[in-house]
Parts: sequence; C-alpha cells; structure tokens
Amino acid sequence: MTRTAYGLLMALLTLNSVIAAGLEDLKPITDWEPCAAGVWRGTIGDMKEEVRYTDLAAQSPRLEALQALPSAKFPFAAGTIRFLQTDRQEIMVRIPTDADEKLYGFGLQYDGLRKSGKILNLNVDHWAKGGGRTHAPVPFYLSSAGYGIFFNTARFLKVYAQIGNRKDSPHNPLPVDRNPMPDEKQPGRWQARPAGDAVEARIQGRGMEVLVFSGSSLLEIVQRYNLYCGGGALPPLWGLGFWHRVPARFSADQTRAEIEEFARRNFPLDVIGLEPGWMTKSYPCTFEWNRRRFPDPSGFTRELLDKGVRLNLWENPYISPAARLYKPMYALSGSHMVWLGLVPDYTLPAARKLLTEQHAQDHIAIGISGYKIDEVDGYDFWLWPDHATFPSGTSGETMRQTYGLLMQRMLYQDLFQKRNVRTYGLVRASNGAASGYPFAIYSDSYSHAQYITGLSAASLCGILWAPETRSARNGREWLNRIQTSCFSPLAMLNAWASAKKPWSYPEVTDAVRKSVELRLRLLPYLYTAFADYAFKGVPPMRAMILESGGASADQGTAIRGRLDGEANPYAQARTVERNDQFMFGPSIMVAPFYEKYATERQVQLPAGDWYDFYTGRHVGGRQKNITISAAQTGDRMPLFVKRGAVIPLLARTISNTDQAYGCELELRLYGSTKGSYELYEDDGKSFDYMKGNYSLRKIEVRKTQSGEFTYTEERIPSDGPSMFGKIKTLKVMGAQ
Repeated sequence: MTRTAYGLLMALLTLNSVIAAGLEDLKPITDWEPCAAGVWRGTIGDMKEEVRYTDLAAQSPRLEALQALPSAKFPFAAGTIRFLQTDRQEIMVRIPTDADEKLYGFGLQYDGLRKSGKILNLNVDHWAKGGGRTHAPVPFYLSSAGYGIFFNTARFLKVYAQIGNRKDSPHNPLPVDRNPMPDEKQPGRWQARPAGDAVEARIQGRGMEVLVFSGSSLLEIVQRYNLYCGGGALPPLWGLGFWHRVPARFSADQTRAEIEEFARRNFPLDVIGLEPGWMTKSYPCTFEWNRRRFPDPSGFTRELLDKGVRLNLWENPYISPAARLYKPMYALSGSHMVWLGLVPDYTLPAARKLLTEQHAQDHIAIGISGYKIDEVDGYDFWLWPDHATFPSGTSGETMRQTYGLLMQRMLYQDLFQKRNVRTYGLVRASNGAASGYPFAIYSDSYSHAQYITGLSAASLCGILWAPETRSARNGREWLNRIQTSCFSPLAMLNAWASAKKPWSYPEVTDAVRKSVELRLRLLPYLYTAFADYAFKGVPPMRAMILESGGASADQGTAIRGRLDGEANPYAQARTVERNDQFMFGPSIMVAPFYEKYATERQVQLPAGDWYDFYTGRHVGGRQKNITISAAQTGDRMPLFVKRGAVIPLLARTISNTDQAYGCELELRLYGSTKGSYELYEDDGKSFDYMKGNYSLRKIEVRKTQSGEFTYTEERIPSDGPSMFGKIKTLKVMGAQ
C-alpha cells in the first residue's frame, strides 16, 4: 500500500468513526501553510516559548531563488501526518512511509547516510558513531519518495525511523513463527525488527513546528532546505586557501619561524591558526592576549597580513575569573559552569554586546580574520546539565542544542557582517538552519573513513565539514589525509598537539605540495561552487545520492543476518554502505585513498561518461566499477570529470590566494564537442555581493566546422567586478 493509499484509507476510517483502538489519540495536522515555493509549515501546540532553528539563521529565506526552482506539490495526502500531544508536555509526530522508502540524513552522522530502521537521539554532543548524538544532529531528513522533513524546534529529539509497528496499521507485515514445525509454511523470514511504516519523532515541549520540502530530486529538496534557511555561506577567497594551526603554546617568534619555513619550502599558506596559548588563560578563557608569548599583537598581525597570511584565534566560550569580562558577565550567565568558567547567555543582547565589544577592540581592530569555536558540543560530564537555568529563561536543553549556532550568529553578524568584512572559521557544534554561516565543523574523532562519510553527510543538512589532518602512522596515510582535506570545504593541517608540518614525511612531501597547489589552482571552480551554495542552495561538496540517479543507485548493500548465540542471537541483518566518494563542485567526483584502500581501491562511476581529470582518458560510466591505484594516478587524488564539463583553473601555481586576483586562467573541456560554464566573481572580501555587486562570466566552448575548439565569453553585467584574469589556454581533454 502506498503512502497516498494509506492516507485515503485513514481519511475514510475517520469519516466513518471506526478508527481502530489506539489511532483515535492521533490528530492530523490539517493547517499546512505554504511559506515558500515547495515549502509548507505545520504547527503543533504553542510555539510562543519554543525556539525554532530558523530563528537563528544567518539570513532570511531566499524566496526568489526558491520560486525559480521547478514547481512542487505537497507530497502527502491530506490528514496523513498525525500527532499526539499529552498533558505531560510531550509531542509525538508520525509521518507515514512506504515499504520501499529509503531515508537519509539527520545531520553529521558518521555511521552512514541511510537511516531507515534506526533509532536516533538527536542531541548536540561530542562525536559518537551511531545513535544520533553528534556535533550537528540536524533534525532534517530526506526520503527517496521525493520529500524532506525538518523538525524546526530546538529540543532534544528522539526519532524512530521506520522502527515500531502500531497495532492499527493497515500494512504491518504478517507475524512469522521463529521456530516452526518442519511442515509449517511461513509468510516470510522471521525478523527481529519488522519494518515500520512511519517516522515517529518525539520531544518534551509545548510546541513543535514541522516543515515539509518537496522536489523532483533529492538535490532539489536539499536546495530548498538551504535556501529556506537563507542560502549557503560564501567564504572570503582567502578562506579557501591552505590553513595551518600551530602547536598550542607557540609564541609569536615560533609562529614567525613556522611561516618562514613554509616560504622556504615553497608551500602555499593562507591562514595561521593560534591555539589556546595565545591568551592569558584557557579552559576557561580570558580572550586576552598573553603578552609574554605575543608582546605586540597588533604589530604581529599587521606583519602577517603584509605577507598575505591571516590569523585565526582559538577560543571556547567559557569565561575565566581572570577575565575582564567575568564580573559584568556574571549576572548574564547560566546557573552552572564549564571548567569553572561562566556560561554566558548569548540569547541576551547585553551578553552579546559585552563579548563582541571586547573582541572588536582586542582582535578585530588589529586585523584578526576569524575564530575557531571549540567545546560547544559535549560531553555531558563537562557541559551544563539539562536542568541548568539561564537568565533569559531558555532551558538548558535548548541552550545545549543551539549554543554553537548562537556563537556563530554573534561572531558572524555582530563582528564581521557589521563591518562588511567576510570571515571563515571553525566550530565544534552546529544544528538546523545553519547553511548561511561560514564555519566548518571539525571533530576529535580521527577515522579517515568516517571523515569521508562526514563530507557526504554534511551535504544533506546545510553544514560544512572540515576533515582536518593532524598526524599519521606513515607517509602514505599522511598524503591520503591531506589530499582528502584539500578537497573539502576547509583545507587544514592542525598541528596543535602533534607539531607536524606538511613536510614531516619527506617521502611524500612533493606529492603533498602538489595536492595543496592543485587546490589553489582550482580556486575559480571552487569559489564558483560556493557561490552556487549561496545563491542556489547547491552544496559545494555533496553526497553521491544527490548526483543525478544517485538515489536509485543506493550505495547500501544488505547482508543477511546469521544466527550466533553470542554475537548475533536475533540473526539481525545489516546494511553496508559505500560512502567513500563525493562530488567536488558540479562536475568533479573525488574517490580518496584511505585506510585499507591506501594505494588501490574500487570506484563506482555514476551514469553517464566519466574522464580522468589529469589525462582526459575516458574511464567509463553507466554505474561501472573500475579499479584505480596510486601508481596509476602518480600519487595524486583520484579525480573524475563528467562528460561535457568545463573546468576553469588558474594557469599557474600560486603560494597564496592573494596571487589569484588577476591570475590568467586555463580552461578545460572534458569529453565533448561543447560545454559551458558560468564563472562567478566579486571582490572576494566584503558583503557587497549581497547588494548585487558581482558578475558572471558566461563561457561557451565549442568545436568549429574545421575541427578546432574555440570559446566565447560574456561578462554580465559588463562592468561588473573582476577577480581572475583572462583565459590564457584552452585544453580539450578526451573530446571526440
């Protein structure tokens, strides 16, 4: 029975007042409000005292961009999304699913993308594999049936994703005897967890808002979600360069020496990150310069800026008794401390003003470019308890779910946007409606395979993920990790504890350098991908299920459970996913080497024709599997390009993103007789692009009658800002 048929049946039962026992306590959400093209809102209970994640979004919904997407219909039959509200301030909402429906998402989950048959506790916490608790437990999921659901409420959310069978469901599977007599036939194989026919989600609260997104593809649904949340982040150009975080107790002189060594070894560098030792006290923090390590912060910052190197400062939000802010912030903080530091209530304007004025005076005024916001995720035993109180009346639970968002909003809007200067940074926790914030999440977990999965998972819920490199057991692992970082939203070596350098493994130093140089050469392509995120809601890196035909070619493989009295007493089956490939921008597929696939791996090619990025050799398509080795790629990251793709690169290597301005371009066409590309350009630094101060270079490549390839380009508007130089060369890669 389909979801629509189920809805009709429920409506009929309601009209005849013969609903089976138990279903009468579920009420339908009937007042679905169209709030944007392809987006509907349903409200349960009283939301007056509840916090919506969309209340904390960086920008208001991009309504015109939403309207430009194909039209979409409400994807559920009337009355089929139902809820239960108790006098104990509990709300449960039930969303029906079809038997073959697949569910994806629920935030930055490292155990895979598929969430059918899972129970999830969506609480902000330090990373844990499985169970839902994670750095960004975004309560948004996608369905292969063509819709997305966003539980827009900042509460701990428990989700039963196709788990649990109501006794009044019209399409429960038939019971199966687990121990039948030999001559007894059964309707199927016994299952420890019979498939459920709905997603049921529960909160403790007075109200819940549910948003439904519809679309013709999973990518279009993700676009709608991102655009409704204000569009994606557009970092400054320097943010897309290479970052290096120095050891925690480095001084100004040690940092200078580190930067000089980057230059001597000809390694690109754009951002230096200072870890906790830059301030007088940390864990909890003062946010004040340690003058013994940094005697002249202003002069030091100017010196680095003159070299094209930006400074990013680590901090956690908890205020030390030694800080100037401690006394004025005391009455504006919560009942409990973290590391014996105050927890400011940043829902209060007065608290935000205190911190941002101090940051503006001590940091922004001297040229600090951004922040790394640490320790806003977990664990339970060092963050405040759920029953903590805050002066605004915000519950400890809601504060836990939103603290990373509150920090991002405050630093982004009150420090940088206010001054018309873009920033890019890091954060340890985020949540729903965060797509507009230029902060990438990072983690203390260090599984390379999970880092790669994280790149796909992040793309399904409007967040950015930074699979940073810290250390490695050998040169091969070092190279593989840095290559993955170079094809992520934020490319970074974090040496705060390891003191590693990009050249720490001499046998792969040249290959590491080439990986970083390639990232910088791809800046025109990468920056345009982020512009598509900002204006169109398309994630700059995205899961393969968002690629055309991706959902129909689901990467999960079911493995039948075998009875084992100790290891598997219920003979439960499991699903093994392959999430080790992802899209980088619109046309490049990345297949990293990692862990047991350190030098050789299989690559699943999506439908269509695909070409080797480096040589232009046709490698296949139509969901064909190929084997690729490090020897074949010359120790380079395996990259594959769609047929007809046009890729703009800088025509030469650079050591800093400042050198990208005015740099001539190399244009590549892959495997076709024609192709097109819209190259985005603005000033790369300010928010003037939000006022329309940007330009698009529309580039057309085609094969002439004489068999030669040529291109044309048009700038719109003709007097719009320019960022990159003229096209120097056109390379045709594997064209027929």
